[in-house]
Amino acid sequence: MPRGKAKPSSTETAAEREDEEIPEWKRQSVERSLTAARARAQQRSDRFVATTIELMGEKGSLDFTVQDVVDRSHMSIRTFYNYFASKDDLLAAVYQTIVSREVTPRLRTACERQTDPVLRIRAYIEELYELTSTPSPVAYSLTTFHNRLAEIRPADLDHAFRPQVDLIIELVRDAMAAKRLRSPLEPEKVARLLHHTVLAIVHTRVLGADPKAAVTAEELWLFCAHGIGVQGESGEKA
Repeated sequence: MPRGKAKPSSTETAAEREDEEIPEWKRQSVERSLTAARARAQQRSDRFVATTIELMGEKGSLDFTVQDVVDRSHMSIRTFYNYFASKDDLLAAVYQTIVSREVTPRLRTACERQTDPVLRIRAYIEELYELTSTPSPVAYSLTTFHNRLAEIRPADLDHAFRPQVDLIIELVRDAMAAKRLRSPLEPEKVARLLHHTVLAIVHTRVLGADPKAAVTAEELWLFCAHGIGVQGESGEKA
């Protein structure tokens, strides 16, 4: 053996030889099996999530059990715990699913209708406000769960809102790049402050705040426009 070249261990050599000797048909068979297993797992977890959303829509609350979800989805309790550790785990998945598949795409579509970077931020706020004009039972249920999730599983809550926060960061960066916003804070910080401010008002609407204390979409925008440092026109629509 040439000097200076390390001799591979017998374990490594055997493992490499064994891997090389696996027939191609067997590799393809294993891959197909894994692909099918992943697809089944996705379908089952999606069924649990969809069933939970149905129950939330019917009850307008989280007053149902894991067994209720299992019975409605026509699967076993054992299968449920293969995918979710608890009811809270399932609800966190529901939260993430609704934000990523329904809320964020709708907000992005509303923003993309505008060309002015400031009007895009305004469109984001107004569209989110519109989403809660007539709160659904599902929206009410998720709002009541929000504070619990923030307390017991803050990382899951951050992960659920990631697509929505990323959209706000994108909007703020574009407006700053166009010199339409002036703030001593970084775009990410501005975006998060905007996110939490708007979300607080939205949750108040969903939970049925006193109408006398209600904030209109126009008032919310004016407050936010001042807070994030809109320059020039304050995002007035033509």
